[in-house]
Amino acid sequence: MSLQTQFNKFNETISLSWQDDKIKNIREKNDSILEDIKEKFKEKGYPVVDSFKQGSYITNTTIEPLDKEYDIDVGIVIDDGKAPENPIDIKKTLRDVLLARNFKEPKIKKPCVTAQYFKAGEKSFHLDYPIYKRNKFNTYYLAVGKEHSSSDDRKWEESDPKGLIEWLNDKKSFTNDEAYQQYKRLIRYMKRWRDYCITGTERKKIYSIGLAIMIKESFAMSISSDGDINDIVALQNTVNNMKSKYFDCIDYENTKYNVKVRLPVEPKRDVFDKHGLTVGTLLYNKLDKLLSNIDAVNKEDTLIKKCELLKKNCFGDDFPVPDKEDNDIKTFKEAGYISSPQGA
Repeated sequence: MSLQTQFNKFNETISLSWQDDKIKNIREKNDSILEDIKEKFKEKGYPVVDSFKQGSYITNTTIEPLDKEYDIDVGIVIDDGKAPENPIDIKKTLRDVLLARNFKEPKIKKPCVTAQYFKAGEKSFHLDYPIYKRNKFNTYYLAVGKEHSSSDDRKWEESDPKGLIEWLNDKKSFTNDEAYQQYKRLIRYMKRWRDYCITGTERKKIYSIGLAIMIKESFAMSISSDGDINDIVALQNTVNNMKSKYFDCIDYENTKYNVKVRLPVEPKRDVFDKHGLTVGTLLYNKLDKLLSNIDAVNKEDTLIKKCELLKKNCFGDDFPVPDKEDNDIKTFKEAGYISSPQGA
């Protein structure tokens, strides 16, 4: 038994796919709501020409939520020639569909229309519907703006949602499939670390897409020349790279940091735009604490102690701790490992 075996078990426990039986009811409701959206949009004169899943389900990095509140992101696409000039008009139409489906207080947010589904009075899942128009050149434009935004703050903004999915799923920048799979596991680990170690409103500011971009661009695989995999080394080196790459110290006396993570595709905006100064110091310090905890794990001499620390300080109860020590623990010689940047 090895620490990597425990990481593999952890990854299996927290991973969630679109076809998982536990979200069958959510899939069925999403399909039903999508049919209502298509019917209403057609009635209004802008029929849906495409719809597609966005977010972690399509990039295979979804994790089981600690609060059991599942998130679904579905892009709705209409033809450019039939789109209303004011993007808020079509967002209101989508909101009306959700109201008719008895969703509680669906909201028109800047990038999407969002709603919360309750079951037996408890939050069950959360829906985000970004709306796009697509022209004959296959260029997408996102409906941007809140319900009462001024004319300057509502627009159709060029976007590349499918390009972002392709970028996150692209294997060409990785040495082999094992490195690619390790990269995806690190995203799942870091999302669970965020959900476990960062609480309340602070957690909501650490966007999953920001973590995913940072991890891909900072990824340092750890796979030995013999093919042995070491996720904790990959995690440690990748987080170190993230700290070096994305944070600027803006106040040395008080050690405050800004963070900037740009989308790799249009509109190439900063993911943490308007929140970088708020999120930067928080995330930097949390990453620093994560590295300290990993150092403590590496100093332990038994598998049980290593796993107990990872469970307590990094990942929570889903990280498995073996019942008894296995004396046949794999050891890794540092020189045997390939550990190098694999990002784009």
